[in-house]
Amino acid sequence: MEVEISPAGVAQDLMGSLRNVNSMAAMDNPGSVDGSVASVRGPARSLVSSVRDADGAARKNITELQPEDGNPDSHAPARVSDWYHTTFNLLAEIMGTGILSLPATVAGLGYVLGSVSIALAAVAIYYSGFILAKTKNTYYSQILSYGDMAFIAHGRWFEQSTRWLLYANWYSLMCYYILALASCFMSAFYWRKDICFWGWGLIAVAVLVPFVQVRTFHAISYAALLSTISIIAAVAIIVASFILGGTEEAQSSDFIPPSAAVPKQTFLQGYSSIANIIFAFQGQSEFYELSAEMKNPKRFPLSLGVSQSIMLFMYLFTSLMAYTYGGQNVNGFILYSLPENGLRTACSVLVGIHIIVAYMVTSQPLSYKAHEYLSRATLHASSIKASLIHFGITSVFLGVGFVVANLIPFFADMQGVIAAFAASPIVFFYPAYFYYKASTAAGDWGAVPKYEKAWLGAMMFVLFPFCFFVGLASSISGIATGWSGESKVPFACIQASQL
Repeated sequence: MEVEISPAGVAQDLMGSLRNVNSMAAMDNPGSVDGSVASVRGPARSLVSSVRDADGAARKNITELQPEDGNPDSHAPARVSDWYHTTFNLLAEIMGTGILSLPATVAGLGYVLGSVSIALAAVAIYYSGFILAKTKNTYYSQILSYGDMAFIAHGRWFEQSTRWLLYANWYSLMCYYILALASCFMSAFYWRKDICFWGWGLIAVAVLVPFVQVRTFHAISYAALLSTISIIAAVAIIVASFILGGTEEAQSSDFIPPSAAVPKQTFLQGYSSIANIIFAFQGQSEFYELSAEMKNPKRFPLSLGVSQSIMLFMYLFTSLMAYTYGGQNVNGFILYSLPENGLRTACSVLVGIHIIVAYMVTSQPLSYKAHEYLSRATLHASSIKASLIHFGITSVFLGVGFVVANLIPFFADMQGVIAAFAASPIVFFYPAYFYYKASTAAGDWGAVPKYEKAWLGAMMFVLFPFCFFVGLASSISGIATGWSGESKVPFACIQASQL
């Protein structure tokens, strides 16, 4: 029987959903999560697996059809979440820094096309989540991640390639967070014109080093709550700044008012705006594990619908308000548009807090897997050797990320690269293909309506390759344009005004 919703219960579940306490061992043994201990959070959800037993052998009958019957799988987490709890989890784990580039996205598309594109993306991405849930609930209730369903579809090779795509996706996000944190510092300490972008990048890396040495989140259980509050407060400051007219664009002598028409631009420039919208809604690879934690997994579409509606409102409200008051030249990294005063510093620090937590959450599962590969014996140990191995792994991740962030120091273009190579298959190809394979195995494909088959085909053979290849071309073109001009090469001394 569903628990009655009360304000106190909602508040308690909201706090619980935003707490970020990971038991990394639960990725390999999700059945150990019994509701009384911390569950897997953040990107680690994408790496959870129910395919194998403790000895590493594939579970018997794992590839057989097992429709949702209300009974939890012995390899799955405890079913402890109400639908609204899952809604809060979805909001906490998807809505983040992607919102900071959406005002420039609307500026690149105009009021009408910009608003319609964000709304259509929300609907299309809801459908992706809907068919992921349908695949799990109607056919394979035992799956907990993309890797699990990939194994059922084609075996170990497809599972491994899918998991490596997710590893690449999360590491690219780590590089992106280093870029974003360096940009936050540059924005917060705007009066330090003597420090180049690469210098702020080094400072960002130095700040992150101690935080990423935490191998579990038991000591910082409210980090995700602080992160979410920070990004919401920052958005409120940004919107207020634009309304009050104190932004860089509003004070500029060459202010260009907003327009309903699409500005003149090349096709690739226009598509870069679409890529940023896709990036802002990305998170589908975590949906299976989130659904597995629900008391009633069949209510996942309701949780997803509510969360998508809230995100759609937040994205439209923020982007339209900033575009209305900031005009056509609103910055691709919105913090650079704020007036140079204490409010800008406070807002940049708030966003920086969000980014630090996001980096920690994203890096943790990859560090765990790297440590497992290098030294399984010290994976859960608390020795000096284990700490040194972890320090070495996180330092390498940060060092390479620093280089990548300086090769692509352009906020929106970095988002475009990630949206193209990772988000396009995660959002469009995998959900449609998983549903096709599951319904075919069950003999149900013939009963799927023709219009739905057409859309599924479009997701696999039109949207995915289009977003992948055109997205990469658009991002590479944007990066080349950003680096054009004298003395503009990677690691050159560039300032905020040049980004």
